[in-house]
Amino acid sequence: MPTRAPRAPSAPVCLAEEEHGASGEFSCVTWSRGPRKVPVIVFHAEAVLSREPSLLAVGERYHLAYKMVRTDSRLVRSILSSHGFQEVNANSNDFNLMWTGSHIKPHLMRSLASFQKVNHFPRSYELTRKDRLYKNVQRMQQTHGIRSFNLLPQTYLLPGEYQDFCNAFSKDRGPWIVKPVASSRGRGVYLVNSPSQISMEENLLVSRYISNPLLIDGFKFDVRLYVLITSYDPLVIYLYEEGLTRFATVRYDRAAKNIKNQFMHLTNYSVNKRSSDYVSCDDPEVEDYGNKWSMSAMLRYLKQEGKDTAALMSQVEDLIIKTVISGEFPIATACKSFQVHRGNCFELYGFDVLIDGNLRPWLLEVNLSPSLACDAPLDMKVKASMISDMLTLVGVECQDPQQRPGHDKRVPRPQRPLSASDIDTGLQLVSREKNGRSCVLGLSTEEVKILRGLLDEEARRGGFVRIFPRHDTWTLYGSFLEHKTSLNYMLAMHLFPNRSVTNDPRPTLHAALYERKLVSLQLRRARRHRLAHRTVLPRPANSCAEEEEDEDPIEVEELEDVQEQNGPPVDSQTPPASLPRTSIMQLLQEGANLSKVQARLAFSGYLQRVQSRLQSERDTESVLPKDEEQMELVMRFLQRAASNLQHSVSLNLPGRCVALQERRHLLAKQLGDFICLYDKETSRLSSEELGVNALDFQAFLTKASERQLEELLTFYTHKNKSASVFLGRSHNKDAGGGQPGEWP
Repeated sequence: MPTRAPRAPSAPVCLAEEEHGASGEFSCVTWSRGPRKVPVIVFHAEAVLSREPSLLAVGERYHLAYKMVRTDSRLVRSILSSHGFQEVNANSNDFNLMWTGSHIKPHLMRSLASFQKVNHFPRSYELTRKDRLYKNVQRMQQTHGIRSFNLLPQTYLLPGEYQDFCNAFSKDRGPWIVKPVASSRGRGVYLVNSPSQISMEENLLVSRYISNPLLIDGFKFDVRLYVLITSYDPLVIYLYEEGLTRFATVRYDRAAKNIKNQFMHLTNYSVNKRSSDYVSCDDPEVEDYGNKWSMSAMLRYLKQEGKDTAALMSQVEDLIIKTVISGEFPIATACKSFQVHRGNCFELYGFDVLIDGNLRPWLLEVNLSPSLACDAPLDMKVKASMISDMLTLVGVECQDPQQRPGHDKRVPRPQRPLSASDIDTGLQLVSREKNGRSCVLGLSTEEVKILRGLLDEEARRGGFVRIFPRHDTWTLYGSFLEHKTSLNYMLAMHLFPNRSVTNDPRPTLHAALYERKLVSLQLRRARRHRLAHRTVLPRPANSCAEEEEDEDPIEVEELEDVQEQNGPPVDSQTPPASLPRTSIMQLLQEGANLSKVQARLAFSGYLQRVQSRLQSERDTESVLPKDEEQMELVMRFLQRAASNLQHSVSLNLPGRCVALQERRHLLAKQLGDFICLYDKETSRLSSEELGVNALDFQAFLTKASERQLEELLTFYTHKNKSASVFLGRSHNKDAGGGQPGEWP
């Protein structure tokens, strides 16, 4: 591909257009902290489904560019091109992002401008070559003890340690696994039960085979985890909250006769996809079927089996942090020698982890360029979201690469004015610095820049979880760091000023992130499209639902504009029959689903409509058959449903001898008491599960009629084949939630 010709300077871009896109559907730009505001592009995974004009606009106006070197990642290319990036020749220097499948040479590293990004650090092979990883872990074991860095199964490097291996084999004649030191995708890997079976023609790594792997339905599996490093000095580690679980295609059997069956013992996708027993899933919403699951589906399965998944993920984080720290010293030293600008490099590692029968994770290998191939819908769902979140986190600046220093013409980037929200309330970072020292914190200009950069990353992290430095992990692993500079301690001092507090609840809270179901790209795209057309109404006073985390907050001015157009808020007790423009029923029919909280809120809204009908005035005291039937349904419902609440309800249901109006009044009061307790229990439920768009749902709930809510609940019950979410599982058949006809 030829290098682009020089261009004339382009006009400054309108800030409003950059932030909200041409149609207001996407937030395309965010801003860095500090006195010099820098626009940073925000990537959206759902853009790979189609070329959105609002996303293309920013990349095209800034003439953003990328180049591919010794790799051909179609997914990365698709994400970048859908955001307006142009691909340039591999020899061009006019790029914002270089994506390469190999390490870059020192002279190219030194030539990078401050805004340019490359996806590898110098000497990353210290972790990704099996022999270097083993040596680095071994060095940490010698320094801190084997128990502190017991990350790998017992391992030997051949031929140099052949005699030591033979001595170990004589004590334990179980199977051992042999791997070339610089291979991937299961190539050259085989099992042996005798040293004589090992070829000594090349450097090999031989490890004790983990013969008690954790099995699911009898099959062995491993987990591919995505680990992002944005800096080695100071060390900053992120773990993506979703990964892939890869299964063998033959049920596991420890018998020696099966030692050569790769489809039983190896879990690599590249190996098992050749098996006639490989099962692929074509539905991106199904994450626990076939030979590849999502990591969160695996964790949810283990949790249902009674396994402590929070403790498991804590051990996984421990393994990742210690592994990275093992290679920290040589990589950080190389960065100091070759990196001119701290922000040039980032690294996405693919960690392969095996879990044994004792729920202990073991490190199998670390991959330099983890596969981004999308051979199944689940691959696209996980990897597109992960790559988009990664590119957003590392911070690709909106800088025309042809206007870098050294070119004749430069176009100044628009500068965003400071606002009150730019003040960091926790750290009190200020924009004015004097004599290279921060006038408030006593930090150097470079230290303030690093601190602000980490806060920017945290604001843009998406699905990535910062596992180091964190309050608890700094306390546990800070002393293991070998690259002795003050920057790690500077971060810890200002991020965690109260380090004496040991009972930090955050590690327990964030463990649940790894079990959340990832939203599909199609649903994310549909939600984004609705942002420009949704109707915004105030939340009902009795609603206990929380807004979903991925929705943009509603500005006061926007709310006032909508209310001015639509008139005053509608009383939730007497809602009109008209619905918002986004049909919740249509979304459910198209494959979306309500969250548990939303389902309960819909049921509460339905009961409120029934209560309102009971309270309505009647001109006649005569008892119509329909009135008797409705009141009988309400009493039967209350009798059966009250036992499902955590707190008991005192029922005093009226008999037939009570006058009609009084009977209605008493039933309405009893139903109101039930709704009050029911809503309190709903408010205590976790709202992390994703359902339909929170604002669309609230608009529907505010305006829907009793009949419309009944239709929604009926469809939801049939769709999910259960109504237990409304009132619990123990009495769902007797609580009136099992069949629509039993609802009052």
